[in-house]
Amino acid sequence: MSHIEAFDVLAPNFIANPYPFYEHLHQSDCIYQDAVSSAFFVGKYDDVKHILTNPVFTTEPLSERAQPVMGGRVLAQMEGAEHAHKRRAVLHGLSGRYFKEKYHSLISEITYNLLQPFLEKGEIDLVTDFGKDYAVLVTLGVLGLPTNNYRKIAEWHTGVANFITQLDQSEEDREYSLQCSQKLRRFLLPIVEDRRAEPGDDLISLLCLSDEDNVMSSSEIIALCLNILLAATEPADKTLAMLFKCLLDDPEVFKRVQDDRKLIRAAIEETLRLHSPVQLIPRQASIDIEVSGVLIKKGSLVFNMIGAANRDPSVFEEPNAFKLDRKKHTQGKDAIKKHHLAFGTGMHICLGAEFSIRQIEITTNVLLDLLSNMHMPSDFHYIERGLYTRGPESLKLQFNSSIISAKNVYSSPNAMSEG
Repeated sequence: MSHIEAFDVLAPNFIANPYPFYEHLHQSDCIYQDAVSSAFFVGKYDDVKHILTNPVFTTEPLSERAQPVMGGRVLAQMEGAEHAHKRRAVLHGLSGRYFKEKYHSLISEITYNLLQPFLEKGEIDLVTDFGKDYAVLVTLGVLGLPTNNYRKIAEWHTGVANFITQLDQSEEDREYSLQCSQKLRRFLLPIVEDRRAEPGDDLISLLCLSDEDNVMSSSEIIALCLNILLAATEPADKTLAMLFKCLLDDPEVFKRVQDDRKLIRAAIEETLRLHSPVQLIPRQASIDIEVSGVLIKKGSLVFNMIGAANRDPSVFEEPNAFKLDRKKHTQGKDAIKKHHLAFGTGMHICLGAEFSIRQIEITTNVLLDLLSNMHMPSDFHYIERGLYTRGPESLKLQFNSSIISAKNVYSSPNAMSEG
């Protein structure tokens, strides 16, 4: 039976390093309760999985945290036929066929074009020089959106993301986020209308081509586009940088992955478990209910601590260690129970999970192909940032490169052209 411990979610020591708090939660079997908001913070794997799969815990918090900047309800707020239809429409556009025919080359070309200016220099910051632009460009490519003004779109996206992920936004910051949302929606509206009139092979066009009984309005499609932009962009750059940090911290593991590229997927999955890019998923109790013996009253806000659940020692052996072969030693029913929750679980599991893993797998292959003798500089100081979402502030790399072979394999004069 768990007990409640008071804590401050905005305390500087928690924000700087939440991992000791996760370890204490498991050792003492507690549920945290924020002293200011009275929100519960649940971190045991079984509790989090139960909350995310139990309809008693609703996605009502998203009506305040997401809906205002999305211009409509996000997929996580939908249920029944509406949820099934819109989820199916998005999944169709992210299918294996589209990935093989279009997205694979798109991701490879974007990766090379962003790397190209740094190949002669022999050094790059995988977060600030590459990751932030990369994540936005891939998502814009999938949606078939113009990329000539992608930095402005990235700026607006950051404003929208801050509204959802910052727990202490000022009124001024909230107003700025809402302005960013309005600018994004104004940018998207004429594009959606054009695709409705003349559809192509991009995801927006597929969303416009709904069957007669389920035609989506332009505002619904725009809300879905913003949903996809946020869900696809926010974790990608963080996971990629964390993956290379984990690999470079262990030269033996790095060499294994470099020599056997089939291991990249296992490395990505373990990175997602150990360093979940999304740390918190909110829910609200619709009735009085107990979680591990603790009463959660109706209307209470509950934050699922994904980062803590994925380090639960009762589920993951040596939970704070990066173990490339973790999945190999977990078979059958145990494999289902012990799969990480980085993408959530249940009805509202992230619908782009498989796409995200494939995307990072392709980009990792390109990086390993082009950047040999990769290492972090000896004077590099590593820092993580983020409360709701979390990742490296920077990841500086030094390397040798083969520019001629890179140009032959990956370059494309149209890779960064307008979509």
